[in-house]
Amino acid sequence: MGSQSKLQVGNEDKISELPDAVLSHMLSFLATKYAVRTSVLSTRWKNIWASVPCLDFEHKYSCQSDYVGFLSFIDRVLYYRDSSDIQRFRLHFNGFAEDFSRIDGWIRTAIRRNVVELDLNVKSFGRRGQQVFELPKSVFICKTLVVLKLISNCISYAPPKSGCFPNLKFLHIRVDYPDNDLMEKLFSYFPLLEDLTIEGEMLCDIRCNFKLSVPKLKTLRINVDSVGTSEEPYEYYFSINAPKLESLDLKLDILPSILLENAKSLVKAVVNFYYHEAFLHADFCNRATTVLAAISNVEYLSLSAHLLDASCLPAFDNLIHLKLVLHDCYHWELLAELLKRSPNLECLVLEHKQTQRTKKNQRMKKIQRTKKNQRMKQAEDKANSEDESNSEDKGNSEDAENSKNEETSEDEEYSEHPWWNEEEFAPVCLLSHLKTISIMGFKGRQDEKEVAKYLLKNGEVLKKMTICMGVFTYSKEEFYKEFALFQRGSRTCRVKFM
Repeated sequence: MGSQSKLQVGNEDKISELPDAVLSHMLSFLATKYAVRTSVLSTRWKNIWASVPCLDFEHKYSCQSDYVGFLSFIDRVLYYRDSSDIQRFRLHFNGFAEDFSRIDGWIRTAIRRNVVELDLNVKSFGRRGQQVFELPKSVFICKTLVVLKLISNCISYAPPKSGCFPNLKFLHIRVDYPDNDLMEKLFSYFPLLEDLTIEGEMLCDIRCNFKLSVPKLKTLRINVDSVGTSEEPYEYYFSINAPKLESLDLKLDILPSILLENAKSLVKAVVNFYYHEAFLHADFCNRATTVLAAISNVEYLSLSAHLLDASCLPAFDNLIHLKLVLHDCYHWELLAELLKRSPNLECLVLEHKQTQRTKKNQRMKKIQRTKKNQRMKQAEDKANSEDESNSEDKGNSEDAENSKNEETSEDEEYSEHPWWNEEEFAPVCLLSHLKTISIMGFKGRQDEKEVAKYLLKNGEVLKKMTICMGVFTYSKEEFYKEFALFQRGSRTCRVKFM
């Protein structure tokens, strides 16, 4: 073969020779604006974009002309696109109320083209509640829709009474300041739903009931943040009836009342109770106990709850894998109780996570004590009306003394981490089942060393302990030498430092 023939072969466009369906599939991985630009490559590519099954439109508002151009671009794409089905339609942008009619038209077009996945993240520039975009009813009755993602501050829902979401299996929805009547009805319309994510913001002074009756649901995630402040438990209720539920993920900075029915299929649970002042209320422990009792049959549990009392824990007889996230307060008594109540535990992960909320916890506890002292003082002042001035002086004196005691107790509580109290009898899991232990964020504090020493000493079937080093308070070499002298309950245990 001559050099000229070799040159022609080397310059040959192999990609353009691929079938239209393959090229169209390749372009579906690009944002639509880039897929359309391939039309200028050659005559071969001129109309390939028009049959791309995935449409992806995303825009971040910068100026009015750019915004108008984005809307016009979507109009043109949908107008010139061929009549083939749309697999996925993704629309992420912030808009104005006067453009809601165009959004409605785009969604209806996707529905007519048998869309399978609809991803809408549409937010209004106007004030919340003043500009409302009603989701087209065709979305609710679409027979081809399998995946639906709705993130918005302006979408309203008016589902028909029957025939909703006949084939929907995946739903991710954000509900900020939800309407009680809607939340009682919306989540009962999904006959085939398998995966549900609910996120949103809740107001502290509004009651709301979430009723979830989903017969096929396997995975449920609830991620809720609070707005406003309240010392009382929030009036939010989750009633969950999902007999096939296998995985539950709760991320809450408030703790609503959660009733979990028919959870016999539950295998995995991730529970994160973030800080909120309402957690200091006595009812928090009751609600936490109810939640943990409902998930006590799980085999995998990840627990992050630095305000959780050990008395809230049920027995976890089926638990095999436990991840415990320890915040700055280092709840070693929580770990001790979990080990006692998990007789079949095989894998333990301890993660030390420094959180910015710890100082807030301290402040809130001080506030709670101060308010309690104020109430006691008010009651005393009311009862003692003999001499108002003397009573006031006495109250001020008592407040000063109480404040001093509070500061002392807080300093004692947080100046040093509580020491690990070694149990007289090792838990059953340590003696017969626990095989692997991982400690993440290990800083070499005395209490951490005592815990590691205890686990290593009593882990009679332990095969591996991994310690991921954090910011150390002294020389790591000194720690290695000290650790090498720790007694080991298992001769086959390997220790790895990372």
